[in-house]
Amino acid sequence: MNTSASASTSTSRSTVTGTRTSTSTSTSTRGRLAVGLATVALLGGGLALAPAATAAPKAPMADSCTQNWSVSSAQGYANGKWCNRNTKVTGTVHDTKSDGRCPFVRGLLNGGGHVDSDWAGPKGDSSPVRLYAPGGKSFYKVQMMYINC
Repeated sequence: MNTSASASTSTSRSTVTGTRTSTSTSTSTRGRLAVGLATVALLGGGLALAPAATAAPKAPMADSCTQNWSVSSAQGYANGKWCNRNTKVTGTVHDTKSDGRCPFVRGLLNGGGHVDSDWAGPKGDSSPVRLYAPGGKSFYKVQMMYINC
């Protein structure tokens, strides 16, 4: 940005914009420089306003699984563990018979209601059991059920 009306006292290369700037005693050159610096300050200031990185979230607590459970029926069997004061039931359900019926596990809730697992099938298939009680409830029993598949 050389101007013929002003005399430059020094010339430098800007690392921010990659353009050449001149420092002079001319008001128009100072004005341009001030606008350029203000733009850089605004851009830099905008980056400074970004929120600071938050601490990494804590790893979830390990499940406390205290007792085993096991159920079976003519369609298959399932087994697993009671966890977290009976608010979580984990395990596996297996289909052992070629009968068009696919077994699953139903967890019965204190106070009424139930939660069902995925079903296993056809014969030889197995599926994970992951049952979670809704807030404030817990499981008191698991039972085998089946669907026609």
